[in-house]
Amino acid sequence: QEAYNDGVQGAMIVIQKQSGANSVQISDAVKKVLPDLQKNLPKDVKLGVIVDTSDNIRNTINSLFETIMFAIIFVTLVVFVFLGRWRATMIVVITIPLSLIAAFIYLLIADSSLNIISLSALTIAIGMVVDDAIVVLENVTTHIERGSEPKQAAVHGTNEVAISVIASTLTLICVFFPLTMIEGMTGVLFKELGWMVTIIMIVSTTIALTLTPMLCSQMLRLHKRRNKLFLRLYEPVTKGLDAFDRFYGRLLAWATSHRKSMVSLCVLFFAISVGLAKFIGSEFMPVSDNSRISAVLEMPIGTRTELTREMALDLHKRWKELFPEITKFSFTVGQADSDNTFASLNTNGSYVASLNIRLCPIDERERNLSEICDLMRKDLAEHYPELKKAQVNLGGGNMGGMGGQSTVDFEIYGYDFTSSDTIANYLSNKLRNIKGCTEVRISRGEYQPEYQVEFDREKLALYGLNLSTAAMYLRNRINGSTASLYREDGDEYDIRVVYAPEFRTSIADIENILVYNNQGKAVRIKDVGRVVERFNPPTIERKDRSRINTVSAIVSGVPMSEVVAAAQKEIDMMELPSGFSIDLSGSYEDQQESFADLSVLMVLIILLVYVVMAAQFESLKYPFLIMLSIPFALSGIIIALVATGSTLNMMSMLGGIMLIGIVVKNGIVLIDYISLNRERGMSIRRSVILGGESRLRPVIMTTLTTILGMVPMAINYGEGSEMWRPMAWAVIGGLTVSTVLTLLLIPTLYCTVAGAEVKGNRRKHHENLKLKEDLGLK
Repeated sequence: QEAYNDGVQGAMIVIQKQSGANSVQISDAVKKVLPDLQKNLPKDVKLGVIVDTSDNIRNTINSLFETIMFAIIFVTLVVFVFLGRWRATMIVVITIPLSLIAAFIYLLIADSSLNIISLSALTIAIGMVVDDAIVVLENVTTHIERGSEPKQAAVHGTNEVAISVIASTLTLICVFFPLTMIEGMTGVLFKELGWMVTIIMIVSTTIALTLTPMLCSQMLRLHKRRNKLFLRLYEPVTKGLDAFDRFYGRLLAWATSHRKSMVSLCVLFFAISVGLAKFIGSEFMPVSDNSRISAVLEMPIGTRTELTREMALDLHKRWKELFPEITKFSFTVGQADSDNTFASLNTNGSYVASLNIRLCPIDERERNLSEICDLMRKDLAEHYPELKKAQVNLGGGNMGGMGGQSTVDFEIYGYDFTSSDTIANYLSNKLRNIKGCTEVRISRGEYQPEYQVEFDREKLALYGLNLSTAAMYLRNRINGSTASLYREDGDEYDIRVVYAPEFRTSIADIENILVYNNQGKAVRIKDVGRVVERFNPPTIERKDRSRINTVSAIVSGVPMSEVVAAAQKEIDMMELPSGFSIDLSGSYEDQQESFADLSVLMVLIILLVYVVMAAQFESLKYPFLIMLSIPFALSGIIIALVATGSTLNMMSMLGGIMLIGIVVKNGIVLIDYISLNRERGMSIRRSVILGGESRLRPVIMTTLTTILGMVPMAINYGEGSEMWRPMAWAVIGGLTVSTVLTLLLIPTLYCTVAGAEVKGNRRKHHENLKLKEDLGLK
C-alpha cells in the first residue's frame, strides 16, 4: 500500500493511545520527540502531523474556557447593576470560585480530568451558583435599608428566605442527581455533569446560608459613603429599576383583578407555541465541526493501483484549488500487506483510495464542514464518473458518534442472498430521491474476483503429494513465508521469501509454480490441478442469529426525523418476500433509546421536585401551581429552537430537563414570600402584590445570571460549540418565557386557590356554628 502526503509519496505512522490513557498527554509527548527524530533523518525526509485527534479536544476546551470567563463577567455585571454596591457584588461573586473549587476537588477524588463534559458542567453552574447568594443578599440589604443593623439584618434576612433557598436547591439536585444513575450512551455523556452540578449547588447553598450572611454583617453599612460621580451615573439605573417595580405592581394588580383573562391569554399562548413544534426536526446529536474529513473512493473492482493513484493525485490537485480551506491532504492506495493491521481494519485494495483531509480552523473559513462535504460529494459525482462508490465522512469518520454526522441504517433481515440484494438495491434507489439523504450505501460488498486452484486428489497421489503439502507450497509462493531473521543494532527483521510479482499475477504464472514431493521431485501446479477465475461471495453479516444486509444513508441539511418519515413511507409501500423484514437502526436507534431514557428521567424528576415542594409548603395545591410554570418553559424551548433553527436532540432535551429545576425556583421564592405576608396578617391580594414587588428583583437577578451565564455558550462559534449550543438556547428560551409568565400567572392562580381555600374554611366555620346552635351548644 502506498501513502501520499500533499501529493508527495511518503509513509504514514499511526499512533494509538492505550485504553484509559490521556489523548492530549500522548499527543504532546509524541510532538516533543519529533524534532529529535528529524535530526537523525536524511535532509530530504520530513516529519509532519497528518491528523491529531487531540486538536479537537484542545480547541473545544479552549472554547469552553472562554465561555466560562465571559459568563463570570456577565454575572458580575448583572449583580452590580441591580445592587449598585461593589461590596455587595463582591459578596455574591466570591461564591463562584469557592463553589468551583469544590468541583475541582471532586475531579481530583474521582481521578477525572478537565474535559468537555466537566467544563460544560462548570459553564452550566456559573449562572446558578450565585442564585441563592443573591436571594439572601437582596433580603439582607432590604432589611439594612429599612434601618436594621447589619448583624441583625443578616440574621433576620437569612432566616426569612432560608427555607425557600434550601427548597429551590433541592429541586435542582432532584434534576441533576438522577443523571448520575442512568446507563447507556446518556449515562456516559451526563453522569459526570450530574455529579459536578450537584456538588456545586450543595456547596453554593451552604455558602449562601453561612458565609454570605457573615460577609453581609461585616462589609455592608447602613449609612454608606457613596461617590458623587457614581451616584450621578447610577441614578438613571435606580430610577429605571424603581419604575420597573411600579410597572410590575400595576401589571400584577390588573392580572389579579382579571384572573380569567390572564389565564385565557396564557393558555392561548401555550397552544400557539405548541403548534410551532411541527417546525422542529429531531436528531440524535448536533453535528460538530472538527475541521477533519475522511473519504473512501472505490474504482471498479480489479482496477490497477496505477490508475487509482492517478485518480487520487488528480483529485488532490483539483480539490486544493476548489477548497482553499484544505491545509493537509493525504491518501493511501493499493492492497495492504497482511501485517498492516491498521489498513486491514478498513476497506483496501488496488481499486480503493482512502483520503484524510484536514481543514483550517473554523474561525478562519467562511464555509462550515457540512457545506464543504456536500460540495465534495457533488464534485465527485459530476467529475469522476469512473468511481463506483464514493463515501465522504464528516469529522474524520466519526460516523453517528458524539458530534459525528447522523446516519440512518435500514437493516434487511432475510436468508436468501438474491432477494436481500434486490430489496437493498430498490431501497437505496428510493433513498437517493429523498431530500437530505446523501452517501446512500449497501453494507454487503460485491463479489470479489479471485484465482482458485482445484487440485485433483488422484493426480496428487500419483506424484506423491497430498492436498496439505501442495496448498502450503502454493501459499508460500504467492503470499510468502518467513525464512529467517535479519539482526542489526539490536533490532530483528523478518526475511520473507516470495515470488516476484511478475511470476505470480496471471493464470499461466500460477500454473507453472513448482511443488516438491518427498523425493524432491518438482511438479507443476497444472499437472496436479487447474487454476480458474471465480468470484468470491461477500462476507455474510449476522445480527440476532439472522443474515443481515444494511442500507445506510448520511443525513445532511435536514433533520433526521424528516428523512426517517419519508423513508418509512417508501418501506410501507414495499411488498417484502416471506421471511424478510426491515428495521431501523444507526443514529436513529440511538436517538430513540436516549430519548426514551431522558423521557423516563424527566417524569421521575417532575415527581421528585413536586415531593420536595409539597414537603416545604405542607400543601399539595401550591406546589402544583408552581409546577404550572414547566409547560411554559416548554413553550420557550419550542420558540427558541424554531427561532435559531436548532433541532430537538440529546443536548436540547438536557436543557429542557435542567429547566424543570430552574424554573420552579422563581415560583418557590415568590410563593414562600407571599405566604410569609399572609402570616403577617395581610389580605390575599395585598400579600400577592406586595410579595411580587418585593421578590421581583431577586427573581429577575437570578434569572438573568442563569440566562447570561448561558449566552456565551449559545453565541460561541468556536470548535465544538455546536454540541452545547442547542442546550444553551433551550435554557435561555425556556427560562425567559417561563419567568415572565411565572411572575404573572402563578400569583393570579394563587389568588384564586387561596381565595377558594378561605371561602371553604369560612363555609366550614359557619356550618360548625350552625351545627352547634342546632344542638344547643355554646
